This record gives sequence, C-alpha cells and structure tokens, in this order.
Amino acid sequence: MLKIVQSDDRNNKVGDEVLIHVRHLAGGQVMTIDKCPPQLTAQEWRTLLLNEAGAYYQTFAGARGFFRLPRNVYDALVANLMPVAAEAAE
Repeated sequence: MLKIVQSDDRNNKVGDEVLIHVRHLAGGQVMTIDKCPPQLTAQEWRTLLLNEAGAYYQTFAGARGFFRLPRNVYDALVANLMPVAAEAAE
C-alpha cells in the first residue's frame, strides 16, 4: 500500500500536477498510456494507477481518460516501483 504525504489539493498549482493520458481499445485493453515505467506493461501501469490513485481518474469520450495526479502522489508511485525494479534485476 502506498504511503503518501497528503497535501491540500486546493493549493496545488498546475505545475504540481502530473497528467497521464490513457487510450483504450473497444474491449477495454490499454492502447497507449503516458509515463509508463519500463518494468511495467501498459495494462499493469493502468491497473496500478487505478488501484492506488483511482480517485484522480477522469473518463472522456472516445475511449480516453486522464489521471490528474498531484505531484506528491505520482512521485510516491514511482518511488515505490524502484525497489520492485531492483529486485527483478537481481
């Protein structure tokens, strides 16, 4: 489970957000997703984002959506992936 230092989201500036654009195929499979870490597939990255930061997801028409993550949430997600990548390399 993620440990995130909570901030008051109302005080976030535009530069304090990370936007992750997702495009889906008709069957719900991920076609493209931004900022996907190399150790994860596009589907795994979307699943992780939905599980850990689903409240920040917004659905759009045309099988698209965006995660609008506060910078601290994104940084925590990426930081938690680094130990996983290090273990896989061993």
